[in-house]
Amino acid sequence: MASPTVTIPGRRISHQETFYTDWMSRGGDCAVLRAQALYKSSTTGSIYISLETRSLEDTSATSMDTFYPSSAPKLLKLDAVGVKTAIYLATTGSNSPARGCKEQVRCKVTFTSGSAGDYYVLRIFPLIYFDNCMPA
Repeated sequence: MASPTVTIPGRRISHQETFYTDWMSRGGDCAVLRAQALYKSSTTGSIYISLETRSLEDTSATSMDTFYPSSAPKLLKLDAVGVKTAIYLATTGSNSPARGCKEQVRCKVTFTSGSAGDYYVLRIFPLIYFDNCMPA
């Protein structure tokens, strides 16, 4: 079975723009997200990328969760040309089961701060999925 891929091989994102990738089936409870800023037009402004996840049955915006990386910062931040990585691990609460990616996942990409006319060209690599071992 071929793994689902994020379809952003290279895209321009302008000042104050937000876009979402298509929903795709997950391949595991946890994920590695890698993104690359290929070009940055100015010295200010940052790109923030987060993973959103939802179950197949719940397609409304209120049933969707933002999935944060297991280490700081809570969003993948691109503020210079280069590659950045975030690892998303399933978490467990004191009285709850392990929680990770639901059945579908997508990326939310936002360009914050900066000024009018600023832009990035970025690439989002295919997500790498894996299952997390949790103690019983």
